[in-house]
Amino acid sequence: MKDLGLLLLVLLVTFAAACGNDEDSPVSTTPDHGPFNDAPTTGNVVFVPSDVRSTNQWGTDDYELKAAAVRGDTLAVSVSYSGGCRTHRFTLVAAEVFKESDPVQLDVAIAHDADGDPCEAYPTEDYHFILDPIKARYKASYGTGPGTIVLGLDRTPDGPLVYTFD
Repeated sequence: MKDLGLLLLVLLVTFAAACGNDEDSPVSTTPDHGPFNDAPTTGNVVFVPSDVRSTNQWGTDDYELKAAAVRGDTLAVSVSYSGGCRTHRFTLVAAEVFKESDPVQLDVAIAHDADGDPCEAYPTEDYHFILDPIKARYKASYGTGPGTIVLGLDRTPDGPLVYTFD
């Protein structure tokens, strides 16, 4: 009987030690709102010969443009939209020709394809659009020197977007 009590005590101590908080793998009590993606998603840049607001090919779903800024050769935007169950795609649609002014202007629009997402959450995500194709088109038209383009993006909350490059 004494051996049985000792065995139960050893088992109890073993279980208690196994349930302790291991510092090498702490348990989080924060709810998981994943997937976690600290890096912004990169969207495509396409050129169209017609009105950039005719974006049927790349999506016509609604979204809210929360912020937009040009950082180096990247257009960074923060967008909110209804959904959350499917992958959403955002495309920067740019006109094929520049509007002549000083500096030149380029009409652009953001097309949103919600892929038929039926959910009604309202996530906010950051997207980046690499502006290298726009810079290459500018240099093909105006030469290889530095340039400045005013991007005419509808719904821009903070005024005109100016893209300057070497």
